[in-house]
Amino acid sequence: MHLNQPPMRHTLLLLAGLLMLASACSKAIYPDRSQFIKDGELAPTIDLSYYKSVQLRAGQDSTLALALAISGGGSRAANFGTGVMLGLEAFQSPEASNLLREVDYLSTVSGGGFAGGGYISALFDHQRQRPGTPFSFEQAVEKRVASALAYSYAGPLIRANFNPLLWFSHVDDGDALERAIDDQVLGYKNRKRQLGRSASSIRLGDLFIPAGSPAPVLFPMHITNSSTVSTMNIFPFTPDILARYQIDGYTHRMRKQGVSPDSTFHIPLSVGIKSSGSFPVLISNTTLSSAYSSDRPFLHLFDGAMTDNTGYYTALQVLKQEAARRKVIFVVDADAAGNRYTFSAKEGALFSLGVAVRLPSSGLDARRATLRRDIADACGPFQICPVFFSFNALIEGNEAPLPEKIDVAQEQARLIGLLRAGGPLTDGDEQILYDLLTHIGTKYTITEPEQELLLLSGKYVVYLQRAAIRSALR
Repeated sequence: MHLNQPPMRHTLLLLAGLLMLASACSKAIYPDRSQFIKDGELAPTIDLSYYKSVQLRAGQDSTLALALAISGGGSRAANFGTGVMLGLEAFQSPEASNLLREVDYLSTVSGGGFAGGGYISALFDHQRQRPGTPFSFEQAVEKRVASALAYSYAGPLIRANFNPLLWFSHVDDGDALERAIDDQVLGYKNRKRQLGRSASSIRLGDLFIPAGSPAPVLFPMHITNSSTVSTMNIFPFTPDILARYQIDGYTHRMRKQGVSPDSTFHIPLSVGIKSSGSFPVLISNTTLSSAYSSDRPFLHLFDGAMTDNTGYYTALQVLKQEAARRKVIFVVDADAAGNRYTFSAKEGALFSLGVAVRLPSSGLDARRATLRRDIADACGPFQICPVFFSFNALIEGNEAPLPEKIDVAQEQARLIGLLRAGGPLTDGDEQILYDLLTHIGTKYTITEPEQELLLLSGKYVVYLQRAAIRSALR
């Protein structure tokens, strides 16, 4: 019988690791209970009493509190999430029409923040240019948002890493990404072209209006979700949370900025979107300075996917505080892990480096296995109705045979034509579409056919979920 014995190099690596652990043992302990979050405590989440209600926006149905959670997944999530929003805008039923207008809260993670940011930016510029007139997100997507989401955000990251001026500074590739997000997704570059020096970045204070302020509420709240590097706690990037962590500094547009902990409304939205999308190892984390501890004056944030890749947790927390009679959460899940194989073709143990490469996304994949059940269980006690928009809507109950091989370019063009025509796809078409979508990588670049397919597929998935939407709105 063949015995699978571990190679000698694995044994040597194991011994080296044990020696390192042994040498790291401390001979003395210096107790310290000054942690911001003590063992067993919950991480802070947004407190709606800090703000004026988003239900005060003109034309809102105050009997409906609607949260839209958009998952991570790079440009795949950004464009699919945008497609879902286009589908919600076009939605018509006796219960509601133009559901996008009824969205009160956006809770986004990583690439989903680009989708939410594109929508907020379009609303912001419309309010500035044509206040009081009807708003069309579809027109905004055609005019500017689609090109912003098609922009290659890998470029600024690569250029920053090869810029010798940044090698010996505290400004890094992540800060270059933040500036690109502000320029493209949030429209600063376009506004500067129109307004010159008077152009401004979108600030948290534009979306979160302090309780008691005379300022009108014009926009939904966009909450981007990051993770704290040291403690792996969820970090909703909102003025009240930033104030509780006593944040007094950040980097915006490649420059260090100071802010008093009671003025966190001035922090730009782009800082939150970037911190939520800083994938571990590949993109430098976001560093904020804090007045909480003189010994440890910095807070490091990175990808929100490490704690909740869908954004549902924060969406749930705000809906629990809402007084509306109907509470609904739409969860856009652009994860592509469904196409992974459970089994392996290799018999030998995986090399340690190969296992290490899987670790950054291991928790994310593990939570995904029970995601829908967990969300349904969490929403139930609060009479919150969840509706899911994900790629697997295309294959649930779909027994159509799979083709032996899919020609990507040919099938992309064919399905784009069918989706443009607006008719329902066959079961076989939906099987092929699922494979095309889930094989688009998690990256900050996208091709033109990939983008159009994702935008059209987002709208199509809303169509597939129309019965669930109507049931949730009753």
